[in-house]
Formats: sequence, structure tokens, C-alpha cells
Amino acid sequence: MAALLNPHVSVALATRFGSDEDADCSILFVRSTAVEPAAGPDSGAAPGAAPADGSSAAPARPGEALAKPFPAHKMVLRAASGWFKIKLDYKRAGQLDGDAAAASRRRRPPANSHGRHRRPAAGQKSHTATAGALDCLTVLRVQLGSATEVPAARAAIRFAYTGAVEAGSSVREVLELYRQGQYLQVEGCGTACIAAIEDKLNAVPSDGTSGDGGADGSGASSASSSRGLPSSAQHPLLELFSCGSMWPDDPAFCPVLSKAKSQLVSHFGDAITALNTPELRQQLLALPAEGLEVLLESDDFGTDVEDTILLLLATWVQRNGGRAGAVTVERLCRLVRLAQLSPGFAEVILPALPYARWFPVKPAEAINLLSLCTSAGVAEKRRRLMEALKEKHDPQAPWFSSKPRRQCLASGQGRTFEWTIREPQLCALQPGSVRHLVCFDHKGLPFLSARGFEWFPVIEYDPDAVAAGVTLYCELPSVYGLEEASLGGPLAALAQIGARLEVDRWIRKGAFTCTFTAADYIGIGGAAGLRIALPLRPLPAEKSLGGGKGAFVKYRWADYLWGGKVKGRVVLVPLR
Repeated sequence: MAALLNPHVSVALATRFGSDEDADCSILFVRSTAVEPAAGPDSGAAPGAAPADGSSAAPARPGEALAKPFPAHKMVLRAASGWFKIKLDYKRAGQLDGDAAAASRRRRPPANSHGRHRRPAAGQKSHTATAGALDCLTVLRVQLGSATEVPAARAAIRFAYTGAVEAGSSVREVLELYRQGQYLQVEGCGTACIAAIEDKLNAVPSDGTSGDGGADGSGASSASSSRGLPSSAQHPLLELFSCGSMWPDDPAFCPVLSKAKSQLVSHFGDAITALNTPELRQQLLALPAEGLEVLLESDDFGTDVEDTILLLLATWVQRNGGRAGAVTVERLCRLVRLAQLSPGFAEVILPALPYARWFPVKPAEAINLLSLCTSAGVAEKRRRLMEALKEKHDPQAPWFSSKPRRQCLASGQGRTFEWTIREPQLCALQPGSVRHLVCFDHKGLPFLSARGFEWFPVIEYDPDAVAAGVTLYCELPSVYGLEEASLGGPLAALAQIGARLEVDRWIRKGAFTCTFTAADYIGIGGAAGLRIALPLRPLPAEKSLGGGKGAFVKYRWADYLWGGKVKGRVVLVPLR
């Protein structure tokens, strides 16, 4: 089919945006005089009166100009915008002010009671004053909620000329353009905005991994950690979920949002990766409730056990709970599959969870859920429990769900988290007493999050001993809000983990390996491992080394120092 418009004419019209060449009207953005849109093109207010950036600047008075007027062309506006078409029809019928005569009368500022013209207050800008040819043009007033809506409204009018979303627009800017395009009834704007968002999401690299560990051996399976995706401030996927209140109520947006949810799950990968990769952890904490809800609902969001899902939620709630509100937090809490908590963890956490004010579980519910968790492997007991629970709870609720999430520790190689001790840290140890050196520093994180707890290796060093000890410490995360004061006393409980704790010799061969299996238990707030694990070089004569205490320590640790560091790792494996 032949083009309906000469392409040269199309280009010429597009370049007329904001140009006074052939302009026959001007557009002036003013503060809305109504909270809600009313009938008629000059009385409607754009949606969203609150500033988009949350600023507390005093809003303009109703009817006051929000920006300087700019030239426009009636032919373009009438053809591209239903809102402007009605506006222009009203003006043609003389039902609205803003014609050239009225504009001429408005050139002079209003007089005060003494007949003198008022001057703008010091520092006050007057956008209503126009200059040159614009003074003689028909003025089309567009009511907006605030000055923060001006860029998007201007972009919507630009679209009326160009038919394209401006290149380089962020997801938020495109969503703002969509809203203003709908308000101004700009033909094709909504469709183009949704297509632009879809293009931005399609440009996000796919994960390409199964969540069983990255190529670098660090266990970071997401694209963000292994392929250098931009930060959350620039990442179009994360930006989309930070704008949930702006999502279009448009059927065409549904498949885009559905794909975005899948991409979000793929981006974070699993709970182990999300909590133990510094960049992803920060993005997780910045994620709005709508985004976290997507992760918690998904069967494809992997984990080692449901225990770590609860830890992930608690970590988010500690940072965002106050801002999100109690109703939202409760909605998120009810997405955790509590009946799938590991038996040992459930015995510790479920009786205590009612004392954590942030999690809405009642003592009776906690007891019922604990019975389910500890019935794993006893089919008849679990079946009878589910029958009894039907009378008191909704068995279809996520708390009682038996549908498993994707297992992220399914492969035999496990997840590896490297750690190092630098030589100055060793040299700083004072002789004469046993010192415990926390050596976990995986990419800036001081602990490893797994199986609902926080873990970190500890070196026990006695300068007078023949060997150093290596242990794995377990701690109840503070994000659960289960301090002694809330529980009424200290907690005496045990935890388990499937892991290998390794330390290297300087020649990069394994010097020490300690494996933790289902037969091992670690006291919460305590450690397990070997007190005599790393044989040190014999004590030398103090005067034979020289160089002070640092030389003494360096000599004793010489078999393990490589490049000024002692290196090791924690390898997470399935608990068996």
C-alpha cells in the first residue's frame, strides 16, 4: 500500500515541534484547578497530582503557569490528539478563553487597588509572560497536577509530531509519557510506549544459567553478577518494578509484565545468590514489594531450603518494612511456604516466630506448621495432619503448600564462596593468648547466608600452639528480631549445614578440608570444626628472625601465605 503522506512532509512536521515556524497557537501548562478530571477539555486534570519525585516543594496555585508557553500547530494537534481536537472545537465556538484578543489583554500585568501594575515578587518567575509572536497566538491551556508532570506532557506533545518515543528515555520516563499520552488522548502513544518498554526488556541479557553456580566458581548465577549488568538505578527491569504504581491498566501491557516477572526471577536466580552477591543483595533491598512478591510467588526462584527464603524476606523487611506498611508485609509473609521449612530449623524458628512482631503467625498456627515440618518422611502422619488442618486452616494457602521451589544446590559441585586473610591481619594478632580471627570476607560480605542462618569461618590462633584451629561459626540472624529480650532468655538450639570448609597451602594445594553433613550439628551462637587443623612452623628463637612480631607471625604461617594472603573457601553442598 502506498504511503498516505509524503515522507518529506512527515519529516517537516516532526521538526516543527517547539518551533515558531508556521505556528498558529501556543501551549501553556498550568496547575490544575480540580483534584479529579472533570468534563470538558479545559477542566480536566492530568492523573497523579503528587510530584513523581516525592519532593515537598510548595505546589503552584490553581491556574498558575507551570512552565513557559511554547509554539504549536493546530493541524498537528487536532489530527493527533482527541483532547486537543475537542479543545480547539470549543475555542472555535468561542466557549473557552485564550483567543488572540484575550492574549492581548493579558500582556499587561494586573493592577493593584491603587491602579499600579503589580511586579513579580523577588525571586518569583513569571511563566505567563510571553514575548514576540507567541503573544498573538491562541493559547491552549493544559492542566497538570504539578510541575513534575511538565516533561512527560511535553514529551506526549512531541510524540504527536514525531510518532516516536524519544531515544534514551528511561522506563520511568516512558511510563510517565504513557500516562500523559492517555490523558491528552494522543493516538498511538500508549502502544508505542508499551513497545518501547518491551524493547528495553528484550535488551536485557538473559541469565543463561541454571542457578547452580557461576563460571567463576563463586556461585553467582545471575546475569547481573557474572555479566556486568548495570546497577538498579539504570537496570530497566528493576526500574520497571520500582514504578509499580504507574503500570498501565492496558491488556497489551499484560504479556510485557508477565515476561518481566520471569526476567526478574532469572535476574536474581535464587535466594543463595541474591543474599550472597553484594550487588544483588543491594538490588534486593531496593526492590519494591511488588518485585519481592514476584520472587516469593515463583516456583522457579530457587533456594537450598525454604529456611533461606524466610531469611531473605526478613532481610528485606528489616530494611523496608516500615515504609511498606503492615498490610504489605503481611501479604509477603503469607507467601513463605512454612510447611517446607527443614525440620531442625522449624523446631528453632516456628515456636519463636510469634514473638517476632513483624511476622503474622499465631502460636497455634506455628504449632500446627511445626507438626507438618517434622512429619516429613512419615507419609501417614502427614496425611492425617492435613486432614485435621482442613477444619482450621486453608490447606491451599502458601504457608501449607507442599509444592517445592527449584533446588539450587542440585549439582554435585556445589556453590563456592572464597575468603582470604591478609598478612597484616595475622601480624596484628597479639601473642600470649588465643585469638579468634573471623576470616570470611566474600566480596565485602562478612557472612554467608544459607539454610536460614548466617555462617562464617574462624581461625583460632594461639602463638604458643603447634597448630591453628579452623571452625565454622553459626549465628541466628538479627533480622528475625528474636533477641533474648523478646524470647525471655538465651536460645539453646542446634543448626545444620551441608558444606566443605577448605584452606589452601601457599603452593595452592589443599591444606585442610572439613566436611559438614547431616550427621553434624552446630550450636547456634557457636562453632564446629577442628581445633588442631593447620600445623604451623616450629617456634623459632625470638632473636633469630628479627623484624619484630610481624616477622614471627609471617614465619609461622609461611606454609599458607601466598601473595600476602591465606586463602580458603566455603563450599555449600546438599545436606546429606
